[in-house]
Amino acid sequence: MFKVKCTFPQQHVEKFGKNKPEGFEFEYVKLPCSDEELIEKFNGADIIFCGPVDFIRRDVIKSLPNLKLIQSLGVGYDKIDLEAAKENSVYVCNNRAVNAASVAEHAVLLMLACLKNLAYADSEIKNGKFNEVFKEFRVKGHTELGGKTVGLVGVGAIGKSVVKFLNAFGCKLMYTDVIRCDKEFEEKYNLKYTNYDELYEKCDILSYHVPVQPETIGLVNKNSIAKMKDNVIIINVARGEIVNNEDLAEALNSGKVIAGLDVIAPEPPEADHPLFRLTEEGKKRLTMTPHMAGTTDDAFMRMYSWSYENMCRVKNGEKPNNIVNGL
Repeated sequence: MFKVKCTFPQQHVEKFGKNKPEGFEFEYVKLPCSDEELIEKFNGADIIFCGPVDFIRRDVIKSLPNLKLIQSLGVGYDKIDLEAAKENSVYVCNNRAVNAASVAEHAVLLMLACLKNLAYADSEIKNGKFNEVFKEFRVKGHTELGGKTVGLVGVGAIGKSVVKFLNAFGCKLMYTDVIRCDKEFEEKYNLKYTNYDELYEKCDILSYHVPVQPETIGLVNKNSIAKMKDNVIIINVARGEIVNNEDLAEALNSGKVIAGLDVIAPEPPEADHPLFRLTEEGKKRLTMTPHMAGTTDDAFMRMYSWSYENMCRVKNGEKPNNIVNGL
């Protein structure tokens, strides 16, 4: 019997991953806790089944002699010590692209919400100010997504899904990435490859789809914002760390940008987070959701199915899918 130590609630597993494979014993570990506590709670584990933002550090990995697989339920794995796992012959796997369509849908949702100032309108109407907001929108106006120039920073699985959705809206599309898309994809969706400077100069909307790496931390900052068009819409459904919070808050308060964010750093945020201390004008220009883009019911069911497949492969002595630590 393989022991699986799972860091999310049993209710979640029973709802979305109830068809657990035979030959596995699941035990549930409540987080957060110290590494010392984790070592004790993970004792005897063959598999750690964790969330994409759970810390699995070197000391924990080294203390588990039976460990064979660390499986992230989602796409993220940047909180896992990949080198330590590799040194101890432990596979680290994610579910790459499992929620690409879900996250892409949410990115488009945030674009539309920002263009229509949806969150503000909804809040004002529910506070009994229908007539006031009706008149305000007639004066200030709002715009359509179709015809907008949208720049994507990162065109992996999620970015490609966003491109397909926005192409249907009739958007003008351009992107930058460390790896260029194939020519066929660019031509099919009329997608222009360019650099940051042109994105900042020409795009009405900038949508970020990059992982957390040294070169992407703080990518949205005072200097990059200064190069962007006035009233540019910044969409972040990737990771909160790519945004400098203080700089974005200043740009929202000044009226330079509009933003739609599904992620924030750190998570969970403190009550005095810069984006929670905006002026009234700044608040109108920000739409937020609680890191929910990739967690649709449909995506969760796929995540469990793919994760269980990897567990079975490891149990049977086979190589799992979506290895991220080079084993």
